[in-house]
Amino acid sequence: MMRIPRRGSAIILVLIMTMALAGLAMSAIYMAGSSGMLSRYHDKERDIALAVETALELGKSRLQRDTTLVTYDTGYVQLLTNQAVYDAAGNVLTGLTVNLYAGNTGDTSGVYVPYVTLIATVSDAYGTRVARRMDLYQQSFARYGLFTNDFPAAASIGAGENVSGRVHANNRFTGASSGSPYPVFLDTVSAAGTISGNGQWSDTISSTGGATVIPYPTATSLGSYYLGLATAGSLNYTIPAGFATSATSAGVNVSGTANATANYTGRVEFLTVDVNSNGMIDSTEGFMRVFTLWSGYGGDSTRLNVNFSGSPVLASTPIMNNQCGAFYTVLNPTNGTRQREFFPIAMHHTAWVSARIQTSTYPTVSAAQATAMAGTSGAYPSQAAIRTIVQQPTARCFPFGSPYLVNVERFTPAASCGQTWYWASAVQMYTWGSIAACNPALRYGGQDTTFTHYSFTCVVDMAYTDGRCTLPGSPPSTYDPAYLGEWMAFGGTSSLPATLPAAVRQNVERGYLWPLSPTYNATSRGVVYLTTSSVTRRSIYLSGTVRGRATVYVNGVATLIDDLTYDQDPADSTNLCRNFLGLIARDSIQVSDNAINRPRVYDTPASTADYTLSLGGNRDFIFHGIAMALGGPVGVNGAGVATATNPVYTCPTGSSFTAAGGCMQVVGGTVMKTYVAPYTATANSGLRPLRELDPCQATNMRPPYFPVATTRVRLYKTFDVDVRQVKTATLLTAYYTRLRGSRAAP
Repeated sequence: MMRIPRRGSAIILVLIMTMALAGLAMSAIYMAGSSGMLSRYHDKERDIALAVETALELGKSRLQRDTTLVTYDTGYVQLLTNQAVYDAAGNVLTGLTVNLYAGNTGDTSGVYVPYVTLIATVSDAYGTRVARRMDLYQQSFARYGLFTNDFPAAASIGAGENVSGRVHANNRFTGASSGSPYPVFLDTVSAAGTISGNGQWSDTISSTGGATVIPYPTATSLGSYYLGLATAGSLNYTIPAGFATSATSAGVNVSGTANATANYTGRVEFLTVDVNSNGMIDSTEGFMRVFTLWSGYGGDSTRLNVNFSGSPVLASTPIMNNQCGAFYTVLNPTNGTRQREFFPIAMHHTAWVSARIQTSTYPTVSAAQATAMAGTSGAYPSQAAIRTIVQQPTARCFPFGSPYLVNVERFTPAASCGQTWYWASAVQMYTWGSIAACNPALRYGGQDTTFTHYSFTCVVDMAYTDGRCTLPGSPPSTYDPAYLGEWMAFGGTSSLPATLPAAVRQNVERGYLWPLSPTYNATSRGVVYLTTSSVTRRSIYLSGTVRGRATVYVNGVATLIDDLTYDQDPADSTNLCRNFLGLIARDSIQVSDNAINRPRVYDTPASTADYTLSLGGNRDFIFHGIAMALGGPVGVNGAGVATATNPVYTCPTGSSFTAAGGCMQVVGGTVMKTYVAPYTATANSGLRPLRELDPCQATNMRPPYFPVATTRVRLYKTFDVDVRQVKTATLLTAYYTRLRGSRAAP
C-alpha cells in the first residue's frame, strides 16, 4: 500500500490554535489591565471630586457658622493649606491635598451686596490638579426689618405691632408680654439666645436651632471708612462749634433758651431739584444742603429744632410766631396765576398779607377770618389769632433757614427792596415784601424757590401793620434783626449748569446745592459724612426728601426733626429701588420731640377739639430707608412723654392703641445697638412703630457701601475653573481681581 506524504497541516493548525489562544490570553490580560486602569482612574476622579467638593462645603460651613471670619474686598484669605482629605470612614485619601481660598467678589461700587467666592484646588503627588469655584450670596444689614445687638431682658414687642421684614437679636428676643392682638412677624425671627413671649410667628430660629451671634459693626471700623468715601466726593462736613450764647432782638431772647444751655449744631436738608426742567425728578437730581448757626452768638439749636412748649404755648414765643404758619393758594397780581405761598403767624398782622390771603382758593379765608388772624394782644399775636391760623388744614412749622420762612428771615430798609444782609447803622428794618418800595413782583410768601443764603430774625412789631421789626429799648450800634446762621456752599466741583432754570430755582441757590449723584459730582460715591468740631459729639439735625441712593454717616446723634422720605412711595412696586437711603449714626438715631413731630397746646382748654396739634404737615412721623445706630437705639426723644389730643392720636389710625405723636412709620428697617421701644405703657405716650418692608430690601441691592453682615446664607452658583488660572498666588490674586471688575460709579 502506497503511503501519502504529510503536508504539515497539523502543525499549522496547532500553530494557529496556539496563536489564537495566546491572542485571547493577551487580550484578556490587556482588557483586565485596562479595566484596572480605568477603575483606578475613576477611583482617582472620584477621590479628587470628593476632595474638591469637601473643601468647598467645609468653606461654606465655616462661612455660615463662623461669623467672626472676615473676607476681603482686595486679595483673598486662605482657609485651608495643603489639607489632607478624609473619606466617610475617616481614612486619609492618600496623596491628595486641598487648598481653599475666599474673597469678596462682584460689585465694587457699593450699590450691590458682594458675593463671597470660594476657590478650592486639589492636587496629588503626580501633578494632577483640579480647581472648582463656589459663589455665595452675602447679606447686608439693609436686609433686616429689625436687628438689635442687645434686646434687654425687660423689653418686649408691644401688642398690635407688625414687623414685615427679617428680625434678628444677638441675645434674646421677646414678643408681647401682654395685650392683644399679638404682634405679627411676617418673616423669620432669629435670636442667638431664647425666643419667648407671645406673637404670631412666621418662623423662629433660636440658639438651639443654630442661630449665632452676627458681629455688630462699630464706629471704629466704619467711621474712617465712610470719612474716606465721603471725602472723595467732597460730601464730608464738620459743623463748627459755637458759644451757645442766646441771640436777642428788641431785647427779646429769640433763641428759645438761656445762655450756655444751648446745644449748638447744624442741620442737613435733602431735596430734589428738576435741574433739566423736564417735569420729572431724575435719578441724578438728588441734593442736600447744610445749614450752620453763627458761632458768635445765636448758637442755639432750638430755632433749628422748632422746639417750644407750654400749655398753652405763650403768644410771645418768637419761634412759634416766626416759624409756624400756613400755606395759601393765592393770586399772583403780576400774571393772574395762582401759587402756593407760606406766611408765618407774625406776618398775618401785616396789611398786605391779610389782603393777599383773602384771595386764597385753598384754604379759603373770609374777611372776618383774616381779621381774626391779624388779632393782637399787647406786643404779640393774640391766642385766638394763633389758634385760628394753626387750625388751617395747611398749617405747619419749619426749621430755621427754610426757604418758606423768607418773609421773616430776609429783611429790607424802608427805602429799597433789595436783600440786605447787614445794616451797619440805626435803620428801621422791615420783613420781606412789606415796604411800599417793593413792586408787586417782589411781594410774595415763602416757596421752595425763595432760598435765602443768610438767615436773620426779628420780633415783628404788632403796633404797626407795615411789617416792621420792633426797635430795641436801648439802640445798639446796629439795629435788629439778629443774624443767626447761613447755608454753606458746596466745597467740591459741581457740574451743575451755570444757570438753573428760572422756573425751578433761583440761580443764587446753585452754589449751595451739594450734588449726591456722580452726574453733577463726578467723584461722589454716594456717601455723606457729618460731624461737629466740638470734642463732645452733638446732635446733627436731618430732614427732607431723598432722590437716588445715599448712605449718610453721622459722627454723633442723628436727630430727625421732620420726615425723611423718598420722592416716591417705596412700597409701590413700580418704584422698586428707585431710591435707597442708609442712615448710620455713631451714637443713636432719635425722632425729635418738637412741634413738628409731637403735639403742642395752642389754646385752652387743651381738651377742646383741635386745640392741641402737631404742625408737621401730617400727623405721623415718616422715615424711608435703613436706620442704623451703632451706639444706641433707633427711637424717639421723650418716649414716655404723654400728650392727650382731641381727637386722640392712634396708631394704626382707628385702632385702640394711642400715642402722643401717632405713628413712627418706617418703610425700610431699623438696626440698632440696643432695642428701646419708642413708647411706654403710659397711655398717649411717645410714638408707636408702624413698620413696612421696602421691596428693594429683598433684592441684592443696598445703600452705597452699607455694612455687610458676616453671614452668608444662600448658594449662588458653582462650577469648574481652569486650574492654570489659579496655580500660583499671583495668578490667584489676578483671578479674584477680574471677578471684582473695576469700580463703577454708584
